[in-house]
Amino acid sequence: MPGDYITETVHGEAVTGGDIGTGEKGKIDVKTLRDRIPAHCLQPSTLRSFGWVIHDLSIFLALLAGTIYLEQYASRWPLFIVRYFLFPYAAGVCLTGLWVLGHEAGHGAFSTNKTIANSVGFVIHSALMSPYFAWRSSHGRHHQYANNMSIDLNYVPPMRDEYKIMFSRGDDDAWDELMEDTPIVVFLRIVLQQVIGWPWYLLSHITAGPNSSPKEPRGWWDNSHFLPNSSLFRADEFWNIVASDVGLIAMGAAVYKLGQMFGFPTLLWTYLLPLMWVNHWIVMITYLHHTHTDLPKYTPESWTYLRGALATVDRDPGWLLRYMMHHIIDLHVVHHLFPRIPHYHAKEATEAIKPLLGEYYHTDKSSYWGALWTAFTECQWVEPDPMKTIQANVYTKRDEDTGSSKISDIDEKGVLWYRSGRMPPPVVRMRL
Repeated sequence: MPGDYITETVHGEAVTGGDIGTGEKGKIDVKTLRDRIPAHCLQPSTLRSFGWVIHDLSIFLALLAGTIYLEQYASRWPLFIVRYFLFPYAAGVCLTGLWVLGHEAGHGAFSTNKTIANSVGFVIHSALMSPYFAWRSSHGRHHQYANNMSIDLNYVPPMRDEYKIMFSRGDDDAWDELMEDTPIVVFLRIVLQQVIGWPWYLLSHITAGPNSSPKEPRGWWDNSHFLPNSSLFRADEFWNIVASDVGLIAMGAAVYKLGQMFGFPTLLWTYLLPLMWVNHWIVMITYLHHTHTDLPKYTPESWTYLRGALATVDRDPGWLLRYMMHHIIDLHVVHHLFPRIPHYHAKEATEAIKPLLGEYYHTDKSSYWGALWTAFTECQWVEPDPMKTIQANVYTKRDEDTGSSKISDIDEKGVLWYRSGRMPPPVVRMRL
């Protein structure tokens, strides 16, 4: 692999950083980028982080109190719309922001005190029915191996041959004749992913690379975030996973008790429907971070930490989601490079490294909801495209003798690009 190597630490584990190439601005590597970021951006403030927790909880409680207050004055149908549509959506946005703070706790971006960070993350994620320690483990490895076709844990697309097999087509001619899906099919598949994608990923580890588990799975059932001895986890993580499960069981019992006290219709609109919106946002945010026609995927031979981290895109969801979701959507590139940067320093850190990254910094200002449709219709599988690789300047590497830049054969083959096509049948388990 080209370039010199430095060491970057992700969740306490060392990974090779690699460089992105050379040019007038000089070699871009992780150390150079980190040195450009002001030191205070890498230091979370526990007090400030707690302030954002209070901020999100206060907005949620205000929305809840306002909806309850309306019950005294609103007629049946307006109240029905507020209860079952407007409040769940607004509360879901707010609670997703709270979930993001729990996610930052898992990265060490909430507090330098691990006990405080893990306690906050555990409570927040358990309250939102997410297994904190289990997902922290798998998500940490996603950051460590982002966009590695073999080892990444999120949205690893099929290559050409695997994609063909999904349609049970044995010959190229028949496969090439596949037409585009109708709009209603695309819409229904989007709904399916957004509604059950998050819980199904936690249960089955779908969309992950074939070698993303630390241990060989004992069967299709052995890739669950809820099994303490799952193939996803090391032996020394057993009790952490047990703790995650205990948190979920305790929250489930509390939710059931609240349903008995206040009625299950009330539980539906105050908690269950907002939680479904949280699940939707988790899936949409993660999916669109790494699924874009301008973003490459890498074979293990050509992958480096830096290339994988930069194969993500900052999108613009509008001012409300930017603010309420703590910039997890619009400032994600710097988060993938340096996950310990808290959201309130992400803008400053991004502006510091953008001049160095230049063309390697990806951003998309188009419609956020429209991007979901585009990703579903134009990003089905991947294959090498040497000309696109050269045009995107993904793999420039310096010839030490001549001082010029060139593209190597292995680099061309190791960079994979999205292709459009029909959607294969829904994935129900991790591919082995």
